[in-house]
Amino acid sequence: MMFFKKNKVKEGAKYLLSIAERIEKYRRDVLSEKQASILSEARMCVNHALSLSREEAYKKFEEADTLLKSIGGNVYPLTGLVENAEVFLFAAILAIAVRTFFFQPFRIPTNSMWPTYSGMTDELVKGRKNILKKFKRWACLGATNIHAQANDSGSLQIPIATHKDKLGPYGGILYYKVINTRKCLGLLPSKEREYTFVVGSHYTTLRVPLEFYFDEMALAALFPRAKSWNEILNHQPATRFKRLKINKEGHKDKVHYFDTKVQKSLGEDIFNFDILTGDMLFVDKLSYHFCSPKVGDPFVFRTRNIERLNYDDKYFIKRLVGLPNDTLQVIGPTLYRNHQPIEGAEAFDLNRKQVGQYPGYTNSGLLEEDTEVDVPKNCYFAMGDNSPYSYDSRGWGFVPNGEVIGKAVFILYPFTHRWGRTK
Repeated sequence: MMFFKKNKVKEGAKYLLSIAERIEKYRRDVLSEKQASILSEARMCVNHALSLSREEAYKKFEEADTLLKSIGGNVYPLTGLVENAEVFLFAAILAIAVRTFFFQPFRIPTNSMWPTYSGMTDELVKGRKNILKKFKRWACLGATNIHAQANDSGSLQIPIATHKDKLGPYGGILYYKVINTRKCLGLLPSKEREYTFVVGSHYTTLRVPLEFYFDEMALAALFPRAKSWNEILNHQPATRFKRLKINKEGHKDKVHYFDTKVQKSLGEDIFNFDILTGDMLFVDKLSYHFCSPKVGDPFVFRTRNIERLNYDDKYFIKRLVGLPNDTLQVIGPTLYRNHQPIEGAEAFDLNRKQVGQYPGYTNSGLLEEDTEVDVPKNCYFAMGDNSPYSYDSRGWGFVPNGEVIGKAVFILYPFTHRWGRTK
């Protein structure tokens, strides 16, 4: 019991001495001789208390506390606001340090790594969901509802991209504009796709995230039995295509429109769907400082110094399939590394055997049919698990080793069957 009491006195003394040290450190330049003398007196009180009984020691502590408060200024005593600010500042510095040197969360926007990881996906919605159901889907799946209503009655006409538009970085059959916007309560700049549809003589706009591939959702909503837009658009009579002038915000845009023959009434939904968020991954930024990336790693890299991707500094996640001096070739559905079926990740075997939703590897770009590619020094070759729909090193080239950020290690959101350690 006496040992416990003695320790309490020591803790009180240690605390008050730390306050005295802080005052001296932060107020040294502004303390007068009298205040410096008071600081010394407070320290003497604390040190003297250590040789006294518990009750007498606490009296000395109170005396020292009064002396310290008289010269503490903004350092002591701390107000609630200052105290909380210190805590928040420390937490922010700690979070930044962890994010910079150890782990950083990344969100997957596209489905180039499907079905191993999921990018943004869509679900058609019929009618309106109640608030509770909307909140549940938002909390668990990151679902955001997108809908556009007809401003007139008549046949729905959709904008068709030109050949030049299709060759852009995000491509697509349907024509859209890239709009600058902001996210996170207006704090961060962002970009969205804006589509303009015509019903009757009035237009309706719809915006989606830039990385979201709207074409497939629109096809499923308007022509659920069709396999592709080309199946719908090819061999159509010229009368179903019109060049329309769309007046908007003082500008006139001439866009080719296709008459879908789908009838819409005033106020009826043209499109109504939920966008489900892509997987959010924790990326280990530390390990690659001590060991080199390995074939099969799901790795994250920046695009700023990749010539065909430097139009926009982004982070990509792909599967590392080729190291420096490796030779790669695709003989569908198998990817060959140094003339042997590639090994190092479960996704390689699943693609080779075309198990479930794994489509197998396909020829394109640098890995066209009957073509081999050698990976240069200080570079890596990256491919998506969803090979037919992945824009990867086959299309834009090699990843410089200086642009590699780290290895994906854990899916922390949304809460689906993929949650947990990465594959």
